[in-house]
Amino acid sequence: MSKILIFGGTTEGRELATVCDKLKLDTILCVATEYGREVLPQFYHVKVSEKRLNTDEIVSLIEENRIDCVIDATHPYAYEISKNILAAIKSLSKEVKFFRVKRESMDVTKGHNLEFNSNNEAIEYLLKTKGNILLTTGSKEIAQFAKLCDRIFARVLPSVDSINACISAGVASKNIIAMQGPFSRNLNEAIIKELHCKYLVTKVSGKSGGFDEKIEACENTGCIPVIILPQSEDVGISLDECIQNVKNL
Repeated sequence: MSKILIFGGTTEGRELATVCDKLKLDTILCVATEYGREVLPQFYHVKVSEKRLNTDEIVSLIEENRIDCVIDATHPYAYEISKNILAAIKSLSKEVKFFRVKRESMDVTKGHNLEFNSNNEAIEYLLKTKGNILLTTGSKEIAQFAKLCDRIFARVLPSVDSINACISAGVASKNIIAMQGPFSRNLNEAIIKELHCKYLVTKVSGKSGGFDEKIEACENTGCIPVIILPQSEDVGISLDECIQNVKNL
């Protein structure tokens, strides 16, 4: 029976782990944070690790647990861990099956979107504007937005680490929205209206990340979407294809 290693506390990672658990497959699910573990369902055949791993540690995990199949279901913007996973697989002494789950592509060209290739580019633009900003890119890189902290309403995961990151970046406690997503169009609209947000900053988070609901909410409220584009095109297979491959192992 195949032994599976899944990376990703994402919606896709949780769904894959649930499938593996139902199939009674010996599986390890790696998430990046304690909060990532907290939101998981109860598993019987899936072990969960919340430790951030470098390339050598991934190699050791694969070899020590005799892993046959590795699945990268991390966030499309989690460049570092995806890079480490690929490097680990290339350095293995034995061949393992590898799948990268790709989120369904989104159309980011419609409407009055503003598109930028990095956080810094978006920040430089926003510094020249006025009006409140709904920041929905998470807490990991929020320190980069410190120059805009007096205008930012940061929507982040309801974890101590996320809230502390916001406070360290200078975001006022009253401007921190700690909620678990994804969010409906109606809720996005309500937040935008209540906080009088002129801009909404987002990544291309795909269907599971509620990207369409954010854009639709902006269109209905006159809020301007500020989109941080991924550094490179996300490649891989769909979640459904990956699930089928797992069932065929």
